[in-house]
Amino acid sequence: MTGVEPASSGGPLEPLIGRNCALDLFDRALCAARAGQPSMLEFVADPGCGKTRLLRELAVRAGQAAVPAFAAAGRDSERAGALLTALVEPTAAPAGHLPGPVAGAVVVLLDDLHLAPPAVAALLARLAQAPPAGLLLVVTYRPRQMAGWATAALGGVVQLNRRTFPLSPLDPAGVAALLGLPDGRAGQRVHRLSGGVPRYVLAYRPEALDGAVAAQRGLPDELPFEVTAAVQLDVDALEADQRHMLEAVSVCAEGFEPTLAGALARRDPAATSDLLDGLVAADLLRTDPALEPTLRFRHEVDRAVVYRSLSPGRRRALHAVAAGILRDLGHPVTRYAEHLCAGGQCADPAAADALIEAAESARTPRLDAIRWLTGVRRLLPDAGPSDRRRIRLDFATADALVGAGRLRQARTLLQDLSRRELPEEDQQVRALVARARVERLLGRPFDAYALLLPRLDAPAGTRARFDLTVEAAVAGALCGAAGAGQHACDLGRLADQLDEPGCRTTAAVVRCFVAAHVDCGFPAEEALGRASSEVDALADDELARHPDLLALLAWAEHLLERDRSALHHLDRALEICCRAGLVALTPWLLVGRCAVTCRLGSLDRALSEGEDAEEVAVAMGVEPLVGMARAHRAIAVAWRRGPAAARQLAETAVLDAATRRPNWYDGVSQRVAVRLRFLAGDRVGAAPALLRACGGAELDQVEASGRACWASSLAEMTHRSGRRDEALHWLAVAGRHAQRLRLRGQSAMVRISRARLTLDADPRGAAELAGAAADSFADIGWRMDEASARLVRARALCDLREWTAAEVELAEARRIADLVGSPPLRRAVAGVQSRAAGAAGRRPDSAARGELTLTRREWDIARLVAAGASNAEAAEQVYVTVKTVEAHLTRIFRKTGVSSRAALAALLATGAVNYRGPA
Repeated sequence: MTGVEPASSGGPLEPLIGRNCALDLFDRALCAARAGQPSMLEFVADPGCGKTRLLRELAVRAGQAAVPAFAAAGRDSERAGALLTALVEPTAAPAGHLPGPVAGAVVVLLDDLHLAPPAVAALLARLAQAPPAGLLLVVTYRPRQMAGWATAALGGVVQLNRRTFPLSPLDPAGVAALLGLPDGRAGQRVHRLSGGVPRYVLAYRPEALDGAVAAQRGLPDELPFEVTAAVQLDVDALEADQRHMLEAVSVCAEGFEPTLAGALARRDPAATSDLLDGLVAADLLRTDPALEPTLRFRHEVDRAVVYRSLSPGRRRALHAVAAGILRDLGHPVTRYAEHLCAGGQCADPAAADALIEAAESARTPRLDAIRWLTGVRRLLPDAGPSDRRRIRLDFATADALVGAGRLRQARTLLQDLSRRELPEEDQQVRALVARARVERLLGRPFDAYALLLPRLDAPAGTRARFDLTVEAAVAGALCGAAGAGQHACDLGRLADQLDEPGCRTTAAVVRCFVAAHVDCGFPAEEALGRASSEVDALADDELARHPDLLALLAWAEHLLERDRSALHHLDRALEICCRAGLVALTPWLLVGRCAVTCRLGSLDRALSEGEDAEEVAVAMGVEPLVGMARAHRAIAVAWRRGPAAARQLAETAVLDAATRRPNWYDGVSQRVAVRLRFLAGDRVGAAPALLRACGGAELDQVEASGRACWASSLAEMTHRSGRRDEALHWLAVAGRHAQRLRLRGQSAMVRISRARLTLDADPRGAAELAGAAADSFADIGWRMDEASARLVRARALCDLREWTAAEVELAEARRIADLVGSPPLRRAVAGVQSRAAGAAGRRPDSAARGELTLTRREWDIARLVAAGASNAEAAEQVYVTVKTVEAHLTRIFRKTGVSSRAALAALLATGAVNYRGPA
């Protein structure tokens, strides 16, 4: 075609995300067009889904295939008409626009067909009846805005091979890719906010949202120009009255009814109905059948663009009108609180009380509450410290600050409240409990417990004693206080005295959490199921008022080996926290998800959750949780890249721990760091360091539910150091703790440690122990531990020369390694397979194959190194020190005449190196 300007991509294009299916469909249609077959593609999507961006990509692809492409938009009726006329009636095309006869394939790209006038639709219908050979017609449109004549034109397409393809919103992975983020919670957050629509995704740029804490923050102050311009283009196409109505209702972020819209725009009901119908037809407003007759903007981004275009004076006036109407209609205060604040009415005492009441609601996002309360505090006249409104305002502000993660600001305000002479005893207790909770959330449970302990024996009402005891029990468990168990026991009695279902549920959850940490004689296993059922029965609004419940329950379930239930409750807690704008618990919940998903073998998710947890904890300034997040992430890194790679990350987790008082968070980080250092091959002083991190011989700093595991680790460390009697002592300690708790995972940990210690002396017993441990790990879903146990069993079976059974265990371990994506685990399987092959006599006979022979130990190390294992990983597999591996490698290189690992791998592949016999 000539005479009509070809389509242009408009310069370099950014990568197109999530549209591979659409591109494949176009490529196939283009091939058909080059073969002379005419066809038509329809890409259908809501505004912002990237239809125009897709057409630019298609123009580039057509150019790369040397096929001419011509483009027009529905709103540019002249160019669109010229293009279609040139195809339908070449000789009748307007002067200067004659393309001439079509020769070969040609691509015509028609964007925004829903905006095309009837004349263009008529031409499209004619073209569809007699299309030129080789024509590929591509159209895009918004289905909600398609006019009847355009729909009729498409309905008459019978001569073209027609395909309709809906452009769906991006999935969370696509959102992350569009923003250049790793596939994790950040992408999921933006996906939830944007619905996956690319235009709206770009409005939530992470750099404007200040990282992971931005889950609670909504839109940034400055929207990207391309987003604002695209929305403004739709608004500018409206008639003046429609635009005036749209601007008036833009102050209603939660939606509006026609009555409110008419009052804001000062229109009578009939005119209001017509204007709203026009805005719905333009797809700027939408109705929700479940909330009829409420209307909303099609997306919050569209509302924000319109709202921010208003002058400040008009905004205030509209908000004031909306507040008055909603109040007079009897709506709850949470519905019109934003209008009161934005309308500048905070100085009115009645309005101030209404804003405080709204801020206290669990449904109110915490950042909104802070903004409202700040306005009240700024505009209300000064009041004395004992003024009731002032006290209520301070408590509401403190709660909002805590929820938003501004813990140090909340602590300062609560300290001021605690020093005042508050008129009511319950207020004094509330201030003390809130202050202690802030200390606990800051990772300082010892300080929290020290605040509460003197007050526990002071006279107080039952409710006040219950609240004090709840916080004391939780803080005491986290700092290892001896009285935590007694506090947990007292909770049941206090809950019975109060006779409130909510108190009983709280008591049950807290007692389970404490029982996971300290020995208190409480049957946690039985109570945990009941507590879980009671919490599941609570509505989200109730849990938003008591957000600690889900967090404590989930951690208790994780520690007591109910990981799948813990994951469910962690997910629900995060959803509630996100919806209510509660940031304070977010790092603790994310660390829990990291720990659970890693134990269940979802390494990618564990790494992502750990990174998010660290980011939020850093933003909040909670150093112990920063360390704990790094430690749990290091465990996932060890399974993904090996202990040596994880060691440095784990050691950064405990850099500042020595400057803080002992607490559970730092204890976990220290133990993980020591364990990874040991697994990386640095075993000097590892056992004493782990013993210190555990709190000494009684393991006081280890949660009760994990003492069997860490005592087993001490047994393995001391055994490797040659201290057999000490190893047997720790093995006995681990057995006693496992028997007391009767947790399957802890009992399996003891069995596998016993199997490792007896592997050389009693391979039959070791095989039985490792098999029982592997079965237990499989039942509770601990994939990584199951694979490790199967490797130990395979080694024992090889020593017993039971090759078939060993191969079964190795195959299962290899399957798990592939399933979770763990190269170190694959190398460990390869190492045991190498040993099995050698022990079975499957290596080449040295006498027949030449002079390059190695001892059994040299052969094992050579095979591991050739498979990619580091010295530390090889040492771990063959149970020697790193220095021993280095010495063996020196001899291997000398014998074989090579000087690098790559050369050694190549030499082994030729079969020229052989196994000589026992080491």
